[in-house]
Amino acid sequence: MLNDKDLERYARQVIMPKIGEDGQEKLLSARVLVVGAGGLGAPVILYLAAAGIGTLTIIDDDDVSRSDLNRQIIYRDGDVGSSKSRHAANAASTLNPDINISQFAVRLNSTNVEQFVTSHDVVIDCTDNAETRYLMGDAAHHCRRPLVFGGAVRMEGQVSVFQSSVTGHFGSPCYRCVFPSMPDVKQAPGCSEAGILGPIVGLVGTLQALEAIKLILGQPRTLTSRLLMIEGAGSDFIEIKTVARLNCSCCGEPAKDIF
Repeated sequence: MLNDKDLERYARQVIMPKIGEDGQEKLLSARVLVVGAGGLGAPVILYLAAAGIGTLTIIDDDDVSRSDLNRQIIYRDGDVGSSKSRHAANAASTLNPDINISQFAVRLNSTNVEQFVTSHDVVIDCTDNAETRYLMGDAAHHCRRPLVFGGAVRMEGQVSVFQSSVTGHFGSPCYRCVFPSMPDVKQAPGCSEAGILGPIVGLVGTLQALEAIKLILGQPRTLTSRLLMIEGAGSDFIEIKTVARLNCSCCGEPAKDIF
C-alpha cells in the first residue's frame, strides 16, 4: 500500500486513470535491468527512477569520457575517468532515494547473463555493441523476459519490444527474427565512427522508458511486433510491422539453446 510520501511523490501519475494506486504499486514492485548507462541508458535510468520503479539494476563496465558528455546527460565534466554505473546509480538514488538501486561495473557475458535476466521482470537494451545485443536478445527469449530495444546513430533511432516467449505473445518475433545476423562496422557504424546527436538518444531512451513502464502496467499496446524508426533530420516517425521467422536460430524450429 502506498504511504503518504509515495502519494505525494507520484501524485501526477496516480491520478491518471490508466495508472492509479494499483498501477503505482506495480511500478514499485517491479524489477528492471538496464544494460548500458550511456546515451540511451541515461534517460532510461532517470525516468524509471522518477517513475518509482522499485528495483533498478544498472550494468556498465565503462568509465565516463569527455566525448560522452554531449549526450550522456546523467554525467558531469568532473565525472570523466570514473565509473559510469556508479555515477548513474548515484544520480538515480539522488533523484529517488526510496527505491532500490544496484550497479555492477561488469560486462554482460554468457556466464552472467542468465542470472541477471531471470532476476528481473523487464530487460532494457541500452548497449552500444552488437555482441551484447545478440546475447541479450537470445537470453530474453530463453528466460521468458520482455526486452526493450533501442538504438541510435547520427540523427536516426530505432525502438522495439520483443516478447517472443512471454505468455500472451507467443509467435511474436524475437530479436534475431528482426536482426538475423550480426552487422559489421560498415553496415552499422557505431557512434565513434558515424557520430551521434544528443537529443536523438534522449528521444530513443525516453521511448524505451515509456515502453518499460507500459509493460509493467500491463498496457495492451506496446511496440511488440513493431519497429519504430525515427529520422530526426526531418522529424519523421515510421513504423514497420515485424514478424517471427520459422528458421530463426533463436526462436525458430529447431531453435538453439544458448545455456
